[in-house]
Amino acid sequence: MNLAKLPELNDNKIKLLTLINIRWVAIFGQLATISIVYFYLNFNFNIGYCYLLVLFSSFLNIFLQIRTKKTDLLSNKQATFSILYDLFQLFGLLFLTGGLTNPFSILIVAPIIIAAGFLNLRSSILIGFLSIVLIIILSIFYFELPGLENNYLFPNFYILGLALALCTAIIFLAIYSQRLAMDSAQRNEAFNVLQQIFLREQELKSLGGLAAAAAHELGTPLNTISLVAKELKKEIGSNKKFNQDLDLLISQSKRCSEILKQISKNPYTEKEDKFFDRASFKILVHEIVDSFKDLSKKKIIINEDDYKKDYLITKKIEIIYSLKNIIDNALKFSSNKIEIFLSSNENELRIKVEDDGEGFSKQILGFLGDPYINKRDLDNNKEGLGLGIFIAKVFLERLSAIINFYNLEDKGAAVDISWQKKDLINLKLI
Repeated sequence: MNLAKLPELNDNKIKLLTLINIRWVAIFGQLATISIVYFYLNFNFNIGYCYLLVLFSSFLNIFLQIRTKKTDLLSNKQATFSILYDLFQLFGLLFLTGGLTNPFSILIVAPIIIAAGFLNLRSSILIGFLSIVLIIILSIFYFELPGLENNYLFPNFYILGLALALCTAIIFLAIYSQRLAMDSAQRNEAFNVLQQIFLREQELKSLGGLAAAAAHELGTPLNTISLVAKELKKEIGSNKKFNQDLDLLISQSKRCSEILKQISKNPYTEKEDKFFDRASFKILVHEIVDSFKDLSKKKIIINEDDYKKDYLITKKIEIIYSLKNIIDNALKFSSNKIEIFLSSNENELRIKVEDDGEGFSKQILGFLGDPYINKRDLDNNKEGLGLGIFIAKVFLERLSAIINFYNLEDKGAAVDISWQKKDLINLKLI
C-alpha cells in the first residue's frame, strides 16, 4: 500500500452525539451570557430575539436527540449543514449584540476549525468562505454593543482591522487544522498497516509452530512407508515392473522427509522457550541475509571486524522484520552489492547497512521515517520508501534503537542502527 496515494480530503466522520454535546455547551453559554448582560449589568439590547435564537437551537438539539441514534455518524454533507447552522446562529447573535465589537466575535472562527479537521476540502472552503462573508457583513451592519450609547470608542479603521484579523485567523487556522488532520489520517493509516503486518508476523510464527508439530507427527509414518517399501523391494527381487514403482515410492517418501525437515528448521517453527527464543545477534543477521540469497543476485557482504562482543539477543519479530525491510530496500536501490557492518563493545551494539546505489535524493532525505513520501519528492525513486521505512523506524525506536539515514561521501546510502547496552537490558532483549 502506497500512502502517497491517500486522498487529499479528510474522510473522518463526526459522531452526532459530539455535535449535540458541543451545541449544548454553546447554548448554556449563550443563555448565561445574555441573561447576565441584560439582568445583572442592566444593558439594553434585543434580548427577545437573542432568546429566540437560543431557544431554536435548544429545540433542534432536543429533536436530534429524540429522532436519531446517539451513535450515528454524520456524513460529510450532514456535518456541513450542522456546522453551517451553528455559524449562522452565531452570526445572528453577534448581529444583535454589537457585531465585531462584541468580545465574543472571536468565536466565529470555531466552525472553520471543526470543519477543517473533520470535513473534506470542499466543505471546509465553503464554511471558510461564508465565515469571511459574514465577518464582512458584521463589520458594516450590526446593532450597537450593549452598554454603549454610541460607537465613538470603535472607529471604523479599528473595526476594519478586527475584520481583517478574523479573516486572516480563519484562513490560517483552516490551512493549519486541515494539514494536521491530513497528517494524522495518513499516520493512523500507516499505523493500521503496521499493526496488520505485526499480526501477520505473529500468525506466521504460530503457523510455524503448527508446521513443526505436523512435521514431527508425519515423520514416523513416512519412515514406516519407506522401510516397508525397501523390505518389499528385497522380497520381490528382480521384478522390474514392481521395482520401478517401489523406487518411486521410496524416493518420494524421502523427498517428503526432506521437506518436513526444512519446515522444522524454519525460524518461525522454533518453540517459545528461553533457549530457542534467543540467538547471537551475528547469527540472527546471517539468517536474515541467507533469506535473500534466492531472491537477489546482488552481493551481500557482512563485515564483522569491529564486532568485539557477541550479544545473545531476544528474537523479536520487530527486530527481524525491520532488519529484513532495511536490507531489502538496500538491495532494491543498490547497483551491485550491499555491505553490512556489525560492531559491538561492552556498551553498544550497532549495525550499519550500506549500498552502492545513487543514495537518497535530497528531496526525500529529510522525510525518511514519515509514514508517506509525496510523489513529487520521489523523483526517480519510483518504488517509494515511505511506508516500509516508517514501519521499520517505529518498530526499532519502540525497542530503544537509534536509527539514522544518510548518504555516503562517494556513492550510496547508509542506514545506521544502534542500541545502548543499558536499554537492551531494560527491555529484556539480552
